[in-house]
Amino acid sequence: MSNDKQAAIDLISGMPDEVSTETIVAELEFKLLILRRREAARSGETVSHDEAKQRLGKWLNSAGQ
Repeated sequence: MSNDKQAAIDLISGMPDEVSTETIVAELEFKLLILRRREAARSGETVSHDEAKQRLGKWLNSAGQ
């Protein structure tokens, strides 16, 4: 069994029996997001806090509002 599959099984097994399918999917998606972001940080694919603020400022002043 792959590590990813076992990690998903472990995550689901730790949830209460009455958990909804929506909650299971949301938790799996959140875990995947965290893993992807962690990998991006390790490989240097991130921006500084100041750069993020600058990008957000540009977006807020554009049609993104």
